[in-house]
Amino acid sequence: MAEHLICLTVDTDPDGLSGPTADRSALCWEGLQHVQRLPDRLDEDRDVARLRVPVTWFVRVDGQLRDVYGSSLYLLESFAAFWDKVTRRGDELAWHPHLYRRSPNGGPPELITDPAAACDELEGLWQDLARWPLAAASFRNGEGWHVPATLCKVEQLGIRCDSTAIPGRVAGTGHPLDWAGTPNEPYFPGAEDIRRPGAARPLVELPMNTWYVRAPYDAQARLRYMDPAVHAHIFSESLAAWPGTRPAAAGDVCVWVLICHPDELLQDRGADALYGRSPDTLCRNLASLAERAGQAGHACRFVTLSEAGRRWRESRGSGA
Repeated sequence: MAEHLICLTVDTDPDGLSGPTADRSALCWEGLQHVQRLPDRLDEDRDVARLRVPVTWFVRVDGQLRDVYGSSLYLLESFAAFWDKVTRRGDELAWHPHLYRRSPNGGPPELITDPAAACDELEGLWQDLARWPLAAASFRNGEGWHVPATLCKVEQLGIRCDSTAIPGRVAGTGHPLDWAGTPNEPYFPGAEDIRRPGAARPLVELPMNTWYVRAPYDAQARLRYMDPAVHAHIFSESLAAWPGTRPAAAGDVCVWVLICHPDELLQDRGADALYGRSPDTLCRNLASLAERAGQAGHACRFVTLSEAGRRWRESRGSGA
């Protein structure tokens, strides 16, 4: 029997940042205010409570927060009581910087794409994090990109789980996001080509898993990451072709990383064609995912990202 480890991850980005194009100037946190109800909802829902779903919260700690609010730790400090509550619940706090710098002409923030500058920024932010009782074990770079230098820097800082890859996704000209050929499963990133597996190393890549999703406005299904905040009927269509329902060898550890954003659960915004904007919809989708794995004869367990990384390494005989 294969064991499926499912990670529910939430990127604590501001409302409106994610979309067809990134609005890097977005700094409204209403979604984050309201998503604080999510852990209670997960513990109260009849079908989900029995699954004991922890959340891996990818918390923004970066230079944009420092520039605007005076501290890169703004979200950790402003929501300190909430972070204390969820860590006691068994959730994980992980690091999710967006590597931006101020535009010289007063326009939207610009992405720091120079490898040396990006590594310097990560090093400085890590020193900021040292002032907070958060020993981050997991990392996800904002806007889903890495180059070998930034991934190595994250590894050098002592972080053992990265979840930045989006298998199959390639950005347009001028953006460094490129995950062509990346496997839709955990792997040790190659030294020269981090998109593909290489020799065992301290850091393991746990990609944001992708599958095909067809929104009402799509002519055909598009490759998107597994987002449990979409409408239940759209999630079900993707689930019907989910690779997790296929045979797997006994003892295999399969990891599935789901991702959503606070504003995708913000009921006050109202549903749109893709997102239900409802924690109830998210709960329904999580229950459907677990049920589908069970129907295929697989064991299914919800875990934090660092726990999934540990279990995956163990299953392959690699140390933590």
